[in-house]
Amino acid sequence: MPRRPLLLLLCLTLCLPGTSAEIELPEIGDAAGGLLSGQIEQRIGVAFMRQVRQNMTVLDDALVNGYVQGLGLRLSRNSSDAQRGFDFFVVHDPTLNAFAGPGGYIGVNSGLILTTEREDELASVLGHEIAHVTQRHLPRALEHQQRMSVPTIAAMLGAIILGAYGGADAGAAAITAVQAGAVQNRIDFTRQNEAEADRIGIQTLAAAGFDARAMADFFGRMHQAARFSAGEKLPEFLRTHPVTLNRVAEARDRAAAAPRRRLPDRGMFQHMRERVRVLTAASATDALRYYAQNPMPEQPMAARAWRYGQALALLRSDRGDQAGDVLAALRAQDPDFLPYRVAEVERALAINQPARARELARDDLRLYPGEQALLRLLGEAELRAGEPATTRALLIDQARREHPSPKVLELLARAAEQRGDRIEAYQMRAEYHVQNGHLEMAMEQLRRASKLQPIAFAQLATIEARLRQLQEDLDFERQFFGRRAAARLLEHRHGAF
Repeated sequence: MPRRPLLLLLCLTLCLPGTSAEIELPEIGDAAGGLLSGQIEQRIGVAFMRQVRQNMTVLDDALVNGYVQGLGLRLSRNSSDAQRGFDFFVVHDPTLNAFAGPGGYIGVNSGLILTTEREDELASVLGHEIAHVTQRHLPRALEHQQRMSVPTIAAMLGAIILGAYGGADAGAAAITAVQAGAVQNRIDFTRQNEAEADRIGIQTLAAAGFDARAMADFFGRMHQAARFSAGEKLPEFLRTHPVTLNRVAEARDRAAAAPRRRLPDRGMFQHMRERVRVLTAASATDALRYYAQNPMPEQPMAARAWRYGQALALLRSDRGDQAGDVLAALRAQDPDFLPYRVAEVERALAINQPARARELARDDLRLYPGEQALLRLLGEAELRAGEPATTRALLIDQARREHPSPKVLELLARAAEQRGDRIEAYQMRAEYHVQNGHLEMAMEQLRRASKLQPIAFAQLATIEARLRQLQEDLDFERQFFGRRAAARLLEHRHGAF
């Protein structure tokens, strides 16, 4: 799967290779509420996420996603726009980067999670990106002086996508064509935007109960990394978020004025960091090698997280018995800690004990009702045990959410096949392709479903309505991203599962 970053759309940056001049954006006042309305921005955001999934590897792990989403929502509820909706996700990418897209979609690379040393540092990065969204920096940049028409914005977004998939030179050439006869304004995080995001991000960090000094600490380490990267390619985060000594000092000054109150930390960050480490390792061997080459920390919570990661690496290497010994020791220390309970269910499935997995998951759900990671594992266990109807009952509500997990949709498609419901199997496959950005493939699945007999009138009407909606979405995406870009995206299609 191609994993080139969607440079501008993701990072709110328009890069013009070969251009060294910094071009300041004109003053735009409050025009950001004009052409790019909240409704249109949200539609662009949905299309943006489809293309992210199509061209980058989004980590579809319920436990990690739940943690990052919970962390992000804790921050956003204490932000300057607490009512705004946000979606947070993790990209399987070793580079150190985070980005804010249109519509409140905020991504963080696995490499950044592994680089942060404390939860407060990860929260500081998310708080910074949240501020870029709440202050509407992207709409403001796009709608400068109200001179850019919707078609011009569409053409620029199409050029951005071409640059992301076709290489920087292709993107720069397309952008130049769009801007012919006009000043080549560079849409970038201006120094003012960065300072504003730092200031508001630190306020949000403190209000949410995190250490306000974490942003300065993280920036300080990044500045050191930049100093020792002379002649090397800087991490994406440092290119789109340049860190200077002044910026570090300003962050420290702002943090000093913030109230100091910290909520208790049960070590979830350290455990999720190890989970990300194992899930994103290039191979099971690499995952095990990390724990063989890096000694267990002395600090008790860090040591427990290290052993948790080791257990997951053993599971990934098909060493279920050894993993079981490590997990048993961890459960003895904290029997109700969610990551340990989830790992035990995962182990039961890994050693092909679906009945045991069902028993464990059902017991765990009494303590953690509605926990998505446990529901998914229970759904898998029921399917393996020959109970597809139970799998459907457990997961169908998740399929009806705004952004269902592709893994859940895949499980439901398999469950429908086992039940002999070919129409629903096609429908679930269609939604799977929608979430992964392949609208035309989704529409083909629905067309196949509509031709099956017998089919109830209401079911056919539902399928036809969904087809019309997807066609509208496809037309909208082509309008904003350009037909050439849309056609190019189709070259990277996956085969149906």
